[in-house]
Amino acid sequence: MSRIVSDVKYSLIAYFRNKGALFWTLIFPIILFLLMGYLFGGQSGPLELYYQDSDGSQLSHSFVGALNQTGVFDLRDGAGMDLAQSLKDGKISAYIVIPSGFEKSAMAAKAGSNVSNAGLEVYYDKSKSTSGIVISVIEQVVNGMNMALAGARNVIPVTSQDVTTSSMSFVAFLLPGIIGMTIMSSAVNGTVSTTARNKATGVFRKLATTPISRLEWNAAKIINQTIILMLSISISLIVAWLVFGIVPNINAVSVLMIIFGSAVFSGLGMLITTFVKDVDSAENAASAITFPLMFVSGSFISVDSMPWFLRYLADVSPLTYLNNGLRSSMITGNYGDAVMNLIIVAILGIILFVVGVSLLKWKED
Repeated sequence: MSRIVSDVKYSLIAYFRNKGALFWTLIFPIILFLLMGYLFGGQSGPLELYYQDSDGSQLSHSFVGALNQTGVFDLRDGAGMDLAQSLKDGKISAYIVIPSGFEKSAMAAKAGSNVSNAGLEVYYDKSKSTSGIVISVIEQVVNGMNMALAGARNVIPVTSQDVTTSSMSFVAFLLPGIIGMTIMSSAVNGTVSTTARNKATGVFRKLATTPISRLEWNAAKIINQTIILMLSISISLIVAWLVFGIVPNINAVSVLMIIFGSAVFSGLGMLITTFVKDVDSAENAASAITFPLMFVSGSFISVDSMPWFLRYLADVSPLTYLNNGLRSSMITGNYGDAVMNLIIVAILGIILFVVGVSLLKWKED
């Protein structure tokens, strides 16, 4: 145990002296998270809102005018457009339908008749972080018109429909993906770089003459990388809270996902250096493997939205199960799914780590 502790200690000292490693593990994930969060998950200025006025009445025009006066929306007339298809295609994030008979229904309700089904219909993509704002503002405008028309009576009903399968904002979806990507990149690249250079410089031949075993040395590297990852993830979580107000749930399952995820990709890194001896070639091979996995494993977009042939790649990617487990444990609270993904990652981590250690022959290098 003392040999493992000593190795971890000096590995951490070397890490904090390496400015490049500090940037790629601590700073770059934050930059990527903020960049993608603001580009795809946030929005500044007026929110684009399409509408279809099938009534064409004075009341419907007044309602559109009231929405415009809030200054929240950039209103777009969707007459003649297939807004439902545009929403499904992701070209727009929300639209509102003013049905035929809207004014007649409101006047009948004002006179004391039952409210008909000719109320406003709002369709929106709940995965967009602005959806809550859209619904809230529309309801406030409608409440104001209800007050003006009939005191506090509900003259104009509003029906809002979520037409997406996602129940989380893009930024909340993105955070576990960035964490998973960081675990993979740090573990694979760190293991490949250290192992390949130790082979090339003869460090392993010298280590073979010392009391430390291959298992102890690799265990020390797993612990070292886990400590670094915990630091990197802690910074990411603080930024997510300060900038986007996201407070993920940190629990035993998410912590174990990080530990076993580190083991999975450290083992993968050892396998790469077993078959690729040259330092530069090993690092290029690591990049060739990890770079595509970032995009097919649900780090940035849902696997369900990918073409069918990419879903097959996602099914065999360890990063997919790591990302899913982190989202389920940290964001959605689906602990049954989180535990299932943890079991898969743990099994893969044990297998890859044992195989990697077995194939790493110090004396033969």
